[in-house]
Amino acid sequence: MELKKAFQELQAEMIFTQQQLRIADVQIQTLKRQIQHAELTKHELSALPEETRLYEGVGRMFVLKPHNGIVKDVGDRISQAESKIKVIENNKQYLEKNLKEKENGIRELVTSKIKK
Repeated sequence: MELKKAFQELQAEMIFTQQQLRIADVQIQTLKRQIQHAELTKHELSALPEETRLYEGVGRMFVLKPHNGIVKDVGDRISQAESKIKVIENNKQYLEKNLKEKENGIRELVTSKIKK
């Protein structure tokens, strides 16, 4: 009976870890899309002359900002997203390692039950 309970707990933990891995994948995809969007924006902004009046949306209003300020903000968004991706990938590696340990634990439980 204890073996069955331990098996169920390991299986529940394994399912939770798999869900966390899927969430990490979705977050990475979203951040990559944001990076791509920001790079396209940066490319389009670089094509504009320096004296072009550019506005940035802040809440429900638009604020006049210098060209290089907006380009810098877009570059900052790119670097922030890249650093978030690195953090998520490190967490994902930990989760994958944890998942393998849980799978091995389930295998050990099954093999110990078969031997009995």
